[in-house]
Amino acid sequence: MRWNLCPTVLCLLLGLGAARAAEPLPIAFDAGNPPAMWGQGKAVRGVQPALIAAAAQEAGLTLRMSGMPWPRAMEGLARGEHCVGGAYRNAERAARYLFSESIREETVVAVALARNPLPALQQASDLRGLRVGLHRGWSYGEELDAALEDPALRVTRLTFGNRLFLALESGKVDVVLTDGDSVRHESRALREPVKQLAELSRNGTHLMCPRGEPFAKALAALNPVIRARRDSAAWAQLTQRELAR
Repeated sequence: MRWNLCPTVLCLLLGLGAARAAEPLPIAFDAGNPPAMWGQGKAVRGVQPALIAAAAQEAGLTLRMSGMPWPRAMEGLARGEHCVGGAYRNAERAARYLFSESIREETVVAVALARNPLPALQQASDLRGLRVGLHRGWSYGEELDAALEDPALRVTRLTFGNRLFLALESGKVDVVLTDGDSVRHESRALREPVKQLAELSRNGTHLMCPRGEPFAKALAALNPVIRARRDSAAWAQLTQRELAR
């Protein structure tokens, strides 16, 4: 059977298809982890949004980026609503989600008040007996995640980085584990100086997306750009600009 579509109907159908193809890729970022990523809603900014936006522009993709509490971002990811930016990869996540190429590397550090007479840490097991502040919903890397399941640790999980540092200053936790770039930024709001006790892991940051064809196509467009640009002078300058805010 032949179908004869009038030009108006045909154009309408083609237009609908083009509109679907042009739908922005939705990405949620942590609203409380400066300078990597912070800011509510459309006002999100930081290293991760800047680098991902630069890659998307070169790949010809449009994005819909938003900042929200990290636990809510992860809940939306689990429902297939959006990707999340700046995520660390581990086996559990890799079994459920799609990952982009590594965008940049971050270092997880242990931080304490400068006046606290804690010795330098050599490994995660040295945290035993301490009250440890962690970001709610974060992975800290495969090996460190496993170490943080130790029942001998007394763990407090909070949603925003500034709340972790306030808990440190008030004596509610002895040590905070966070990404190294955030220490200078978060400690500026404290009345007391802090000290870095150890680097506990190094992790690549990724765009982590639900499984499915639209997300897979977007990552396929982004990945060659990320591979080509992540060590470039332009990306280094963009990173330094965001770190200096």
